Amino acid sequence: EAISCAEGSVADFSLPAEALTFEPPCEAVVTHFADGDKERKIHCNTELQELELAKLALLRLEAKAEDLSFYPCVTAMATRFLSCARMDAKKALRMMQATQEWRRQYFGAGPVSDTQVAQDLRYGIVYFSGRDQALR
Repeated sequence: EAISCAEGSVADFSLPAEALTFEPPCEAVVTHFADGDKERKIHCNTELQELELAKLALLRLEAKAEDLSFYPCVTAMATRFLSCARMDAKKALRMMQATQEWRRQYFGAGPVSDTQVAQDLRYGIVYFSGRDQALR
């Protein structure tokens, strides 16, 4: 667990109901560039392309060959690592290991709680997140 937050600290509609049924248009899932390159923008709950499936299978084989296992939060990002590594499974695997190690160290003592960051929030420095029209 990475974050712990009191129920009263979570805003209503943090996850809008339409996010559960929304189907984004193809151009919102993968952006195509003029030079022929492309970049996946939505990685979860969308169908992967054949190349992505093949590279994901290769990534699994590489991890198994090295007897590696990952936290669920890291495995859920596997296609993001592959994308960043330009579909190089070995490079993506190294990135996953680095992320896992960082998470192990950073959250090793337990999740960050809303009470732990309350003082920080008083300084007015806040990271805002939201969704665009494609619910990304």
